[in-house]
Amino acid sequence: MTLIELVIVVAIMAILLTLAVPNYRSYTLRVHRSEAIRMLMQASMCQERIHANQGIYDTGQCRDVTDQQHYQLTYIPADALVQSYSMVATPADTQRADPCGSLSLNQNGARGISATNISVIKCWNGR
Repeated sequence: MTLIELVIVVAIMAILLTLAVPNYRSYTLRVHRSEAIRMLMQASMCQERIHANQGIYDTGQCRDVTDQQHYQLTYIPADALVQSYSMVATPADTQRADPCGSLSLNQNGARGISATNISVIKCWNGR
């Protein structure tokens, strides 16, 4: 192999890497976001089970036990009668680069995001 052939191979590899790395990064952000959505949905189902049994929401229960460290789940304080709840999954570490920002869900199933330049549907449907 000559030096020119080696330079051509290295140049082709560099071009392929410049295309592949951003796509991979976007993919990992979407995967971690889907984990946050799963975490929110599981906590919501748990809250609904508690509400069906006790007639109130108890945000002290239903903490997600996971090793997932890309989002932090927090409950926004409910009303005084404990007839509502809101949860927010806030991105942490490298996930802060996600264009959707924080994801939220309440007792009515209303989904939200903290970003203003992207649609809620796009973020919650994993695109």
